[in-house]
Amino acid sequence: MNQPGEFSCKVSGQVNLATHYYLIELEASVLARSATPGQFAMLRCGEGHDPFLRRPLGIHQVNKQLGRISFLYKVRGKGTSWLSQRKSGDPVSLLGPLGRGFNCSEPGSKGLVVGAGVGVAPLLFLASELADRGWELIILMGGRSESGILRPDAFMEYGTVKIVTEDGTSGIKGTILDLVADELEKSSFDRIFSCGPLAVLKGVQGMSKEKGIPAELSLRSGWPVG
Repeated sequence: MNQPGEFSCKVSGQVNLATHYYLIELEASVLARSATPGQFAMLRCGEGHDPFLRRPLGIHQVNKQLGRISFLYKVRGKGTSWLSQRKSGDPVSLLGPLGRGFNCSEPGSKGLVVGAGVGVAPLLFLASELADRGWELIILMGGRSESGILRPDAFMEYGTVKIVTEDGTSGIKGTILDLVADELEKSSFDRIFSCGPLAVLKGVQGMSKEKGIPAELSLRSGWPVG
């Protein structure tokens, strides 16, 4: 595993995707070369030491040629609110890459990728790596409403995307676990990859055990910190 380091990166762009949701891109050539899907970075979100704690954000996308990495995040409090106001050229300090990423080297040909809400953040990087290795991917995206379905067009580049919302405003009406159960009944998979709220991960874990399909679940302490 690559050793983490502390870097001062410049913002190369930021987009407000939906209410409270942002996509920020940073110039970070070292991380772009060394990070693996499922890893995260700790970003300093304030001037000096206010707030004192860094914010953990999963690496959403990597452009190795340009030396850039992207983070998809939700504004939850003072720190992420500060981050959402950064503009091109502004500096952002980060520590990374951190954590144990997904194992993309395992053999397989068909994968089920499951993301709920902002839990899809690290899954785009994963989907791009698996697609490059020849995997056929079914990508399930869930949210409470249409505004919680984040960047489905970007995921479509790497597999078949299916959407579910609790209020039925996008895709079919139901929960992400309903969609997972339905997909596992219809098709067989070599592996399941998932990130999202703990209740979703527990549900995916239970179904993977029942079906005898290996699953990799992305966990990160401090995920709700604002």
